[in-house]
Amino acid sequence: MPAWTPYTRVACDAQAEVCLQSLSVLRRSPTADYVATIVQSTFLTPTIKSVRLRLDRDEFQFLPGQSVWPRFEREGRKFSKIYSIASSPSQCREIELCISRVGWSSAYVQDLAIGQTLPLRGPYGLMTLSELPVRPRLYIAEGSGIAPLKSQIDWLLESGFSHPIWLVQTNPETSDQLPYAAYWQHLSQQCSSFHYRSATSQGLEWTIASLGLNLADMDVEICAVNDRPSQIQTAVMAMGARAEQVRAEKFYAF
Repeated sequence: MPAWTPYTRVACDAQAEVCLQSLSVLRRSPTADYVATIVQSTFLTPTIKSVRLRLDRDEFQFLPGQSVWPRFEREGRKFSKIYSIASSPSQCREIELCISRVGWSSAYVQDLAIGQTLPLRGPYGLMTLSELPVRPRLYIAEGSGIAPLKSQIDWLLESGFSHPIWLVQTNPETSDQLPYAAYWQHLSQQCSSFHYRSATSQGLEWTIASLGLNLADMDVEICAVNDRPSQIQTAVMAMGARAEQVRAEKFYAF
C-alpha cells in the first residue's frame, strides 16, 4: 500500500490556483452510456480498493459528489449498484471509484485487471456542489462513504475555497485502517484550511464533539452505510448543527 496516493493535484495556500474547471464552466453532462478501461487498481485497506478508469469519450463531465452505474450481468445476475466518484471533476476523462469488498458485485469490479473494460452509465446523484459554498464545511465519512466527499474536498481545494474544511473519518470494516488516511494527513500538512481527524480509538460522534466546532455556522455532509447517516445526523444536530445545513447520504453494502 503506498504511503499516500497522489491521484489528485491539489493547490493550497501560497501555491493556490483556481482550477481550470472552475464553477463558471463546470457542468454535468447528460446521463449517457460509456465504456471504461481499468488503468489502476490499488488496495487502500485490506477490504477497500481504489479503481481508476479511463472513459472512452471526452465529453463526460460531472459535479463533485456524483456517481456512475456499472451495467453488466455476471453469472445470470444483473449488476445494479451505483458507485460514487472519488476523484475531482478536473481529472476527467479519468475517474476514480472507491470500492469496498462487501458482495459479489463489488468483488467483481475489484478483481478487474488493468486493461479490462467496464460498461457504465452516468453521471447520477444529487448530493453535489453546484456553486462554491459560503460557509466552513464538516465532512463525516464511514468506510467507502469517503468517495463522494473526497471528490468535493479535492475540487474545493483546487478551486481556492477560502473557508475551513474539516474531515472526520472512520472505517467499521477495519477500524485501524482508513481509506486515503495518508493522503488526508499529507493535505492537512500542506493546506492550512484543511483539518483531518480519524476516529479510530474513540467513537465517531465523540470525535466530532471533541473538536469544539460551532456547527451552527457550518455545512455538514455525511456519507455512511445503512442507518448510520440518520444516526450521525441526529448527533450533529444535537451538537448545534442546523437541519437546513446538513446533508446525509447512505449507501448499501452488497
